[in-house]
Amino acid sequence: MDDMAIYPSMDMDLIPVSHSVFAATGAGSSFQDDFMPVVFANGYCYIGMRAAPKIS
Repeated sequence: MDDMAIYPSMDMDLIPVSHSVFAATGAGSSFQDDFMPVVFANGYCYIGMRAAPKIS
């Protein structure tokens, strides 16, 4: 974990689409005009085309 960059948390509104899929709004320029998919699966959080290990 020492070599991993720590990024600030993202503040977004999540709208449930299914059990593990959400539509997100409100977190920066990528989210201002449209929804971004957020998926929680296999111990990871996928936002758009990026994935990060679920840590909390």
